[in-house]
Amino acid sequence: MSYLKGETWTLTPVSSYKIIRNCPKCGTRSLFQSTGNFRINANKKCVDIWLIYQCEKCRSTYNLTIFERVSPKKLPEGSYKKFQENNSALALEIGTAKEIFEKNRAVVKEESISYIVTKEHTEIPVSLQALEGNCRIICIQNPNGLKIRVDKFLAEQLSISRSKVKHLIADGLLQGSQREDLEKIHLGSSLLILLKTTV
Repeated sequence: MSYLKGETWTLTPVSSYKIIRNCPKCGTRSLFQSTGNFRINANKKCVDIWLIYQCEKCRSTYNLTIFERVSPKKLPEGSYKKFQENNSALALEIGTAKEIFEKNRAVVKEESISYIVTKEHTEIPVSLQALEGNCRIICIQNPNGLKIRVDKFLAEQLSISRSKVKHLIADGLLQGSQREDLEKIHLGSSLLILLKTTV
């Protein structure tokens, strides 16, 4: 294993997941989006905390449970004040935490989330056996596990068409370091891409 100069692309969400659920007012399945606001209900020495969602059509609300019957003293340090202040960063963090949606059995619309990609030049550990000729080495980091098709993502980030991406893959010029089928997979938590150059 060697460390070679390459690029690290890191995906960071800038919006919360939208929830698909039946809206009692609309009488149909609707999209609910995060308001960025929290609801806190005190019950003696314990509190319940929710993130408030709203139907995009009628503004009917749905409370996504974050904590139930918990002492404020047992919450992560400083978080209770952030809940009280409707801290936007905390709302985004919770609105992208899949384990909270799973706990609530809430169905999210995977493609509803917006994100930015930060690119920086770094040294990347890569097996020399994976390299053939001149390669552009790209390490894609997806710490939030956003469900995005690899071919679509690469087309957007390389500013080329998806058909061009498919041609590069078919010609062996664009490949995963583990020979993943880039046309069929979604991004995992980390993916190493090799883009062969003609120079």
